[in-house]
Amino acid sequence: MASAFPEKSSTPRLLSRERLKSFSLLPSRFLKEKFLNVKKKVSNGLPSVLQKQSLFQVSPPELVFENFATQEVSEMVLSLVNKDKFPRPVKVSMERSPHFELMCPNDVFHIVPPGTSSPLRIRFTPDEMKNYCHELVCLTARERIVVPIRAIGARAILHFPDQLDFSECPVKYSTQKTLLVHNIGNLAADYQLSTQR
Repeated sequence: MASAFPEKSSTPRLLSRERLKSFSLLPSRFLKEKFLNVKKKVSNGLPSVLQKQSLFQVSPPELVFENFATQEVSEMVLSLVNKDKFPRPVKVSMERSPHFELMCPNDVFHIVPPGTSSPLRIRFTPDEMKNYCHELVCLTARERIVVPIRAIGARAILHFPDQLDFSECPVKYSTQKTLLVHNIGNLAADYQLSTQR
């Protein structure tokens, strides 16, 4: 009687050395990984399914305040999108700062419905024209998302030609050309020019 199942082969299947190399581990490494929990695996940089599949998307990934004036309040909105099929809690926190303020309850869990975004407003109040930096932390059950916040203050921006063209010059005769350097930034600049021989 003929069987519907394929016959067993008596010869064992051999794996090539290349395929064996791709998933072979040293015994010491295997034992080390075996006894790590998920948090330790992620913190040690070992591959993890949780690390690859982020449940939330932050937009924009970095907040940058530019062209601000002292004592003038600026605000930016950050969107936190739940990419999962279930409502997920997320804890949004930001350390105290005299310049940056989170415009929702700090260090509190928010429930974000599936497929929707939760807007977060960040207020910035500078007291002088300089660079500032801070960070916002979004903590979920699976991941910790850090959003850098930067404010770029006054800076000098010098504008002058990329190259000088003296065209045709007589031999053994000095030629001069006036170069106009324009500061298009909002801070005074010191500069020094040099030439290469």
